[in-house]
Amino acid sequence: MRQISPTQWVRLGSLLDDAEHSLRQRMQAADFTNDEGLERATTAQVMSDQELHELQDISQARSRMQDGSYGLCADCGADIAVERLLAYPTAKRCLACQQLHERRHSRAA
Repeated sequence: MRQISPTQWVRLGSLLDDAEHSLRQRMQAADFTNDEGLERATTAQVMSDQELHELQDISQARSRMQDGSYGLCADCGADIAVERLLAYPTAKRCLACQQLHERRHSRAA
């Protein structure tokens, strides 16, 4: 991506590292072995699914960094704003395409 400076590139990599580290700590710290029953088990499964999805997003962002497609919108191919990437380093879409994606998926749900 042309608009990302070397300093921002390093910062984005650090943000991904920090997000993964924090996520792995949360997963290790979670204790779902108490006796609160099915509701607790269901919460654990949802939390686990969400965390696994977040780990996949981080891994995919790193892959995009390696193959040169990081920072390019998966839908329209335009550059994703650096500000968006700094706020959400796993972003796959520019803001306009993400908003459209969310509108389409909220209607389907």
